[in-house]
Amino acid sequence: MTHRKGRPRHYDIAPASGYADQATAFVAAWLAELRERVVDQISNLPPDALNYVSGPTKLSIARLVRHMAWGEVGWMTRTGAPQPAEDLAALLNTDALSGFGTDPAPASSASELVTAVRRAAAEVVEPALRSAGDIDAVVIDDGTTLRGVLMHLQWHWTYHSGQVGLLQFEWGSDYEWTMHRPMSPTVTA
Repeated sequence: MTHRKGRPRHYDIAPASGYADQATAFVAAWLAELRERVVDQISNLPPDALNYVSGPTKLSIARLVRHMAWGEVGWMTRTGAPQPAEDLAALLNTDALSGFGTDPAPASSASELVTAVRRAAAEVVEPALRSAGDIDAVVIDDGTTLRGVLMHLQWHWTYHSGQVGLLQFEWGSDYEWTMHRPMSPTVTA
């Protein structure tokens, strides 16, 4: 089994710059940190690790990574963000939740997945969040607020990054989660 020490968790997350709403800017920075954790988890993995499927689950690291980016794009477009470019949408839609019963599409490299994650953020998520006004404004007809959508996305990245770690471990590569010490954030708004 190979072993790799991961990047430390960061506790000093500050609001991202260039956002209309400070609360949204903070959550955008937090989502960026969660994305970068996943990028760090997968960046050195070979294609056979990315495409490894455990038992009958139909889950692979590649599927989960594309699914996390798909979730961000999907939820943000529901709030009014522009649709992603056709090529990005086609790549991410391979891992829509509705397809989880089928075999996952393979990934050719970690850089392919990292590029998809970063494009989804740069082309859809971040532009929509930068211009968003009140984080507590209702953005979906059922009464869902932007804060609610963003909290869901935080949970989504956290939940699935744990699955990525488990699949990576089952494949034969241990990713050691590390902590930044001391855990005393000094965030200034």
